[in-house]
Amino acid sequence: MMVLPSVPDLILRPPPAPETRILLMARNVPEEPAYLCRSYPGDGGYPAYYHRLFHVLSGLGYPVRTASAGHALWAEAGRTDLVFSLLNRVPMENPEIFVASTCSFLGLPCVGAPANLRALAEDKWFSKLALRSAGLPVAEGAVYGREGDLETPPSFPGPYFVKNRFGAASEGISADSLQEDWAGAAQVARKLMARGMAVLVEQFAPGIDLTLPVLGGRWPILLGVVRPGSDKAGGIITEDLKRDDPLGYEMFDPGAAGSGFVADAEALWKAVGPMDYLRLDYRFDPATGRRTFLEFNLCCHIGRSGAICLAASQWGLDQADVLGHVVEFSLQRQGLVSGGLAR
Repeated sequence: MMVLPSVPDLILRPPPAPETRILLMARNVPEEPAYLCRSYPGDGGYPAYYHRLFHVLSGLGYPVRTASAGHALWAEAGRTDLVFSLLNRVPMENPEIFVASTCSFLGLPCVGAPANLRALAEDKWFSKLALRSAGLPVAEGAVYGREGDLETPPSFPGPYFVKNRFGAASEGISADSLQEDWAGAAQVARKLMARGMAVLVEQFAPGIDLTLPVLGGRWPILLGVVRPGSDKAGGIITEDLKRDDPLGYEMFDPGAAGSGFVADAEALWKAVGPMDYLRLDYRFDPATGRRTFLEFNLCCHIGRSGAICLAASQWGLDQADVLGHVVEFSLQRQGLVSGGLAR
């Protein structure tokens, strides 16, 4: 069994009347003056998710404003103490770091992590190389930026897993991403390139997908191991499953292998921490206990139906507890309130 410290003892709570002015950023976020839930077909439920986040943060007492476009950072800078951004899509290449880097330029504190760490997390190849040097177990991989490069197969054998090197919400991952031979993998890679994506090809790790939700502290606060549902061959998580979560999540006990997940989180923290909240994603083979690190996500789903809140609920914590901790830890991490980093 995976033994963890008592999480509730580590959770930070907002003051009775918090004065931190939060700018919540996301596409289709509720807008003033009424802050109603917006309607947008084909969105995977995101407007309802953002509407809920706004009301939970407001219910904690924080003065919250919203914005759905990056240029709002300049307009709102004078009346914002902390930017809480879920805005991963702006019209530019590699848009995931836009808000964090712009906040750095404007001197605005931002939830998550500094822009350079966000850039590392968004590059699924460089992050593997960096964290392999920190001792995390990663799969063999190779990157392809041009179609002509696909004439040379990787140095490792299949089966192969083909994915977008960058991008959020498993963008570009489908049931076709898993291929037994290089001919099939190269064909999938060409399709991703036609969509403007750089490609990462990994040696497929058998087993199931697992994720480790983490909250920020002096050391990472590990909430437990969660298994996302999958009905795909190989138990993979595709773009449609990630966006809609139709099969949900369940807690998972990795048994004796749990100590490895703890060691990974601590090694990551030493290398690139602290961060406000994140997930470490893995492939895990229950038959052998072998874990394979895939990526760490610094802007992961923090809604009631997601992995973070499910794992928090086993400790008697709800979404408000999680969001309150994230905001208060972020303020401490960036030196905006006294107290230092939470233990």
